[in-house]
Amino acid sequence: MSNLKGNDISSRKLPDNAFNHWDDDFVQSMETPYLASEYQERAETLVNQVKIMLKEMQTGFDGDLIQHLEMVDALQCLGIDRYFQDEIKEALDYVYRCWDGSVGIREGSESSVRNLNATALGLRLLRLHRYDVSADVLKNFKDENGQFFNCGGKNDKNNTIEEHAVRSMLNLLRASSVAFPGETIMQEIKVFSSLYLKQIFKNIEHSYKSSFLKEVEYALTYEWPRTFTIWEARNFIEIYESDNFTLKDVKILELAKLNFNILQCIYKMEMKTLSSWWLNSGISKLIAFRERSVEYLLMGISVMDEREFSSTRIAVAKVATLATILDDLFDDYLTLEQVEIVIEVIIQGWNVSLIENFPNNFKKTVEFVSKTVNELSSDATKKQGCDMTQFIAKAWADYAKASLQQARWNKSGYVPTYNEYISIARTTASIGPISLHSILLTTILEKDDIEKIFLNRSRLCELIWLSLRLVDDAQDFQDEKLHGQSASAISSYMRDHPECLEDDALCHINCLVDQLIEELLWEFLNPNKKFLDYEKLCFNLSRGIQCFYVFGDGFTYPEKVVENQVLKVLVDLVKI
Repeated sequence: MSNLKGNDISSRKLPDNAFNHWDDDFVQSMETPYLASEYQERAETLVNQVKIMLKEMQTGFDGDLIQHLEMVDALQCLGIDRYFQDEIKEALDYVYRCWDGSVGIREGSESSVRNLNATALGLRLLRLHRYDVSADVLKNFKDENGQFFNCGGKNDKNNTIEEHAVRSMLNLLRASSVAFPGETIMQEIKVFSSLYLKQIFKNIEHSYKSSFLKEVEYALTYEWPRTFTIWEARNFIEIYESDNFTLKDVKILELAKLNFNILQCIYKMEMKTLSSWWLNSGISKLIAFRERSVEYLLMGISVMDEREFSSTRIAVAKVATLATILDDLFDDYLTLEQVEIVIEVIIQGWNVSLIENFPNNFKKTVEFVSKTVNELSSDATKKQGCDMTQFIAKAWADYAKASLQQARWNKSGYVPTYNEYISIARTTASIGPISLHSILLTTILEKDDIEKIFLNRSRLCELIWLSLRLVDDAQDFQDEKLHGQSASAISSYMRDHPECLEDDALCHINCLVDQLIEELLWEFLNPNKKFLDYEKLCFNLSRGIQCFYVFGDGFTYPEKVVENQVLKVLVDLVKI
């Protein structure tokens, strides 16, 4: 993510891939047919029909628990679970009542046979809905050699016994993605199931359904904390389209496709708004910046994808764009003295009079950033019903102060200690301004909530900021080193551990990110903690950004993966 980068003052030419991949003429030409009322009416009809089907299924709970778990899973993976919250709760309440803390889920209420597939799937779904279930139950499926064996599970005309065993491994892998701190059994099943499933792709003697292989590939690539709802829905529409027997009713897939296309048309309207905003700003004519407003819209979609939250998504894209502009100014154009002046502009609540003597292109750029922040602050104040300026100003000021410290380190070539680096690095990630602007436009908060989040820094926010800072450092270390940046988590760790090789330091930071995500999951899914709306938004932001780093820095180099994600989520309609 471009605005997560640290700052140096070295002058360098922006790479060719820095510029806009999405021409305004192309964006404005995109059609939005699914905004017509007839499609919304059809979707509402399908929702009611599926509700009736789910109600009928509930009469057959006993002895068929796995089918109900698979149904809940499908609704979630297809991104339509929001329409069936009551039905899902009723199904999972029943599963939880049947859950045996010592063995997990049995073949039926009267059976003594344990079912690994159902237990692994049930563990993940129950955790995601904050039921209190222990991962220790999986120890019952481990033999003396450390192998996980499959107990129970009936095949049918669509599944071979072997494929059922492989699906059990798939659900084991997916369960490991909701591990809490200290759960060694989850680490074991992740290693075991990953190795098992990777062999599937190497073994050409077996013929598995292409849809099943796609599902395995997705699970191996995107863990739950490193993906987001609409991206998952787009992938699972393809998976179920080629083999939808597990859906029980074709109406579910039709609803998923229709829901996706309706949302995509809304996103296209937002894409047009952002493209016009960026074009009319004229910033790209003043200085060459990395232009990522469309990619940042995708990040906004990961935060809140429902149709009514357009203002949230646009705000995320705008704030991330502003942070990228500042980042490129600091890195590529301004002297250290000029950086210090711009930082003071921000600290003083966007006092642009301080840059009166700046070159015109730099001056107009900073004025544009200030103007946009003030517009977003005004929107937040209207939404909240009271002045939010002080909170927004502080979020930007904290980001600016941390960025200045990192700029000074890089200018002097100083490598800070790890503790020195971490004390400011988490704030340079600009997650504070991004999340605050989006929260204030999404949900009404009490003043105490805002102070808890951003003044006292909640533990959940700390974990998000730090994990995103570290994953960016790990992915961008080589690139930043080539450009003379001295301050990073990797270089600081190597300073503290002179005997440590670069690869060892990278491994340590990546492992630390995994540990932070486990703690973040505990903070978010803890069944004993009251769940707050703003926590969902912050957590979704973390998932979205983590997803864009799966194959490297997807924001700095979008052509690697994010460009394809934009096409699949924002541009290409699903055929119905």
